[in-house]
Amino acid sequence: MLVCLMWASTIFCVGQSRPDASVLYSGADVVFTGRLERLDSTSNDLSGQFERELLIKGQEFSLKTLLVHLPFQLECHKFEERHIYLIYAHKIGNQLWADPCDSKLKSQAEADLKYLHTVNPAVSEECNPARVRQLAKKAPVVARAELVATEDSLPGAQRVFFRPWCGMVATTEDAYYKVLETLKGDISASKITVEHVICWDTVTVNGYYPDLSPELFKEGNTLLLFLNPGSNGERLQHVPPQEFPMVFEDVDENCGAIDANDEAALDLIHALRSDPQRFRSKGRVPGKH
Repeated sequence: MLVCLMWASTIFCVGQSRPDASVLYSGADVVFTGRLERLDSTSNDLSGQFERELLIKGQEFSLKTLLVHLPFQLECHKFEERHIYLIYAHKIGNQLWADPCDSKLKSQAEADLKYLHTVNPAVSEECNPARVRQLAKKAPVVARAELVATEDSLPGAQRVFFRPWCGMVATTEDAYYKVLETLKGDISASKITVEHVICWDTVTVNGYYPDLSPELFKEGNTLLLFLNPGSNGERLQHVPPQEFPMVFEDVDENCGAIDANDEAALDLIHALRSDPQRFRSKGRVPGKH
């Protein structure tokens, strides 16, 4: 069912498939990334005060702080303070309005940012080709692996009752893999455990929740992993399942695991197979958590 709401003389529709980034960009008057510093509620709408990070479109809105009005719309995500967003806004009178179903957490906007790079080179997704190649040079181990389960989904696994965001402590969630191909370094087991760091506003986490992204870390997905051998060693330890005895940690909180079918990943896999000496590293990456 398609439901349309009118707010401040503009229409926001719910229940329809969401347009892609090219449509959102062309239809928006202002596009920017920014941190939501304050969210206020009135009887008619929400208003968000954003500390602008990067202005992508709408150069007349060059103020460092931008006020954006948001309709009450529970069908899409709720905005929360202190998170960084990609905002597609429309100018209505002297106000900016944004549809919560089109604007999104920056950490969940990799596809949008990849498109926006084609119209504004200053914009880039987190896990862009240059970054993943840098990770391949830095990481002692790079592998293609099929995800079997995560710490929160493996039947019979020891579950964490409470998982804070990383910061004062090294917070991770384990994921369990079947190794398909070792592209760099050495993995002596066919099944491994990988500790993935859980940090605020990072690509690999589940948006507002401190666990791994269910879209990226879905059973059967093939991921390209950038790894350090061994455990981070700072968190409360629990023994990995016997089936996955060899433990690694990812080397980057945003791009330590990426979709192996992504264009940047496929190009890197080809390069690693063709000329592995280009990606030699000096050993374990120092702790980044």
